[in-house]
Amino acid sequence: MATGQSSRATPAAGGRVTDLLVEVARRFYLVGETQVQIARDLGLDPSTVSRYLKRARDEGVVRVEIRPPMRRNADLGRQLADGFQLFRVVVAAVDEEGDISSLADIAADYVGTLLRNGMRVGLGWGSTLSATVGCMEPGTVSDLIITQLAGGQSDPVPGIQGHELARLLASLYPGSLVHYLHAPSIVDSPAIKEAILSDSSVQAALAMAAQSELALVGIGEIGSNATLWRSSQVTRADLESLIADGAVGSMNGRFFGRDGKPAGHLDERTVAIEWAQLDAIPIVVAVAAGLPKVEAILGALRSGCVDVLITDEPTATALTER
Repeated sequence: MATGQSSRATPAAGGRVTDLLVEVARRFYLVGETQVQIARDLGLDPSTVSRYLKRARDEGVVRVEIRPPMRRNADLGRQLADGFQLFRVVVAAVDEEGDISSLADIAADYVGTLLRNGMRVGLGWGSTLSATVGCMEPGTVSDLIITQLAGGQSDPVPGIQGHELARLLASLYPGSLVHYLHAPSIVDSPAIKEAILSDSSVQAALAMAAQSELALVGIGEIGSNATLWRSSQVTRADLESLIADGAVGSMNGRFFGRDGKPAGHLDERTVAIEWAQLDAIPIVVAVAAGLPKVEAILGALRSGCVDVLITDEPTATALTER
């Protein structure tokens, strides 16, 4: 080095190194690339990539947070999983009643661990699923094939439609495709349903939904707060008939009773995958919470279609007491 020349990096050089730290960390932690892939793409030695990752942690560019579950919540989850023969129950702590942000965070983290490149994913709809998809981390996998498990709703709360959630989920993962189901979830008559099902695009969408490897569903309650009721697709007469049939909740627009068996009043007017098709999907994850939904969640678990339940602590506690 020439006499008098400083060994300190210039601001421009320092800025370039910072940019490299961020890019290397992004590719490794968010995109999931290996250190060898990163080195090849950025023209670096693998050993340099390893040093950059350590430096990114040391300088706070990357912060690693380990959040072990509360023991009580882990015990609640295990008790419910054993009681209902589920693969897993994930229980989220809540800061205040009615707040679903913690539930959505936990659900998004868990669902993220299930995703694989090229996976076929079926989506339901609803406010809890909308919050969950909104918390998903982008870029961890690619080339998902996303389908709707049921048709849409008329005049629903904005942002909870199945096609909206499918589009948002696809935007997070490069190369992902959506097979939209262009139909209402509940129509006015069996004749209208038959006409809709005669359309080849609807047939293809439902067939693709039935081939899902992972399904994400919400659980709806029966009553004035139910999405289908608010969207005017279930009339008061329908609601009275459903209650008379013993219905306590719904998944994908299909209703069930306390014993988990279908309450079939609206099935002949419903455009969605069938119960047997949902049951055949390898992993069905239900995200639902709230004390008003306890009866509906119990019925859904008894249906045998749900493999994983993600809920909150008050709901899980109430479920263990029933």
